[in-house]
Amino acid sequence: MSGLVMVMPYRAYVEKAKEEGYSVYAIWDPEVARGIYGIDSPGYLDKLAATADGFELADFSDLDGLERAIVANASGPEVQYVYHLGAEETMLATYRVAAKLGKAVNPVRSIELLNDKLEMRRLLEREGLSPVRFAEAPSWRAAEPLLKDFPLPLVLKPTSLSGSRGVYLLRDRSQYRDWGQLLDGYGYDGPVLLEEYLKGPEFSVETLSCAGRHRVIGVTKKVLGPPPLFVEMGHVHPFEDEQMAAHIGETAIALLDAAGYMCGPAHTEVIWGPAGPRIVESQARLGGDRIPQLVQLSTGVDMERGIFQCLSGHFPDGPTKRAVARISYFDFSPGVVRSVSGFEAASALDWAHEVSFHHRVGDVLPPTVDWRSRHGYVVVEAANAQQAADRVARVESMISVVTTPAPLDQTLPAPGAPVQPPVASAITS
Repeated sequence: MSGLVMVMPYRAYVEKAKEEGYSVYAIWDPEVARGIYGIDSPGYLDKLAATADGFELADFSDLDGLERAIVANASGPEVQYVYHLGAEETMLATYRVAAKLGKAVNPVRSIELLNDKLEMRRLLEREGLSPVRFAEAPSWRAAEPLLKDFPLPLVLKPTSLSGSRGVYLLRDRSQYRDWGQLLDGYGYDGPVLLEEYLKGPEFSVETLSCAGRHRVIGVTKKVLGPPPLFVEMGHVHPFEDEQMAAHIGETAIALLDAAGYMCGPAHTEVIWGPAGPRIVESQARLGGDRIPQLVQLSTGVDMERGIFQCLSGHFPDGPTKRAVARISYFDFSPGVVRSVSGFEAASALDWAHEVSFHHRVGDVLPPTVDWRSRHGYVVVEAANAQQAADRVARVESMISVVTTPAPLDQTLPAPGAPVQPPVASAITS
């Protein structure tokens, strides 16, 4: 049996890696888990520890300590790979350690090129792929003089925050300091990008790679919230225009080839503008927001299991069904929750696969400013995209969450802070 040391593996990854014949040694940071799973995080980690063949806690902010934990668990000859498929913040550091040990799944440089928004944009410019006008600066404060070189609106983004945090549409230069305060709230003071605003529908390409060959598993259409934050409020899989989807998929494959990506999942975001598809960003992991669940509901392809099938040298089987799946995030009025109704009836609908709302009467419901502060969701299956939209609308008509205004200092948590009670992970299961 081959062994894997996995940093930040979600429980489904551990289970499916073991089903594919791997032993798994898992490393997690309890503070990172708390930020994702809230008050449920200790129980989640306990179950994960019981599933894995080995389990260790580490402080991911201490990169030397993380390296020691990886080396200690990966020293045995039975460990074939060191793998990281979670949040991007520690993925590159993990790959660097894996490369030192000769147990990396992908070249370190490929992970840097995909996960770092600035490195990806430079790569695309060098390769003449998906041209987008951009400028870079070492911090948001240093970037302000560059505004004069761009017409408005303009997209502002940190280069290395995950989950679309800190991405901002600047319509007026007077809003610039608002963006800076948003980044300060995340504790981010790193490099930033200014990019031309690409106007058009947005998609994500879900791919698996095996020995340097890439396969598009599907293209997902995004449902975005209003500017300036563009929080993702839903996803529909698959996008039903097959010709357009094929072109979008080819664009993502060109990026993976240019980056030298060899094995595993990638999630590449694309906007279809007047000049065709343009890449927004990419990550060397599965898509968040339960997109892998949508893929499985609509096609029968289990992308989580497919990761470890690719690691063993073969792609997963192709689609076994044809349907449309959609996730839609609720957006209720912020404030103190006074009453909640209709969720039980909505959950009983046979086409509603999951209906989630973890807040209770008396909780403070925050405004939706990023994935952490969204208010719950519904996942539906349908015959086509229109029926999926109709079914989401039916669920929304059945449920009611009544709130009253809360003091401002209670309503809006600091960006990046965990919302309590816990909301489901926006990354994966």
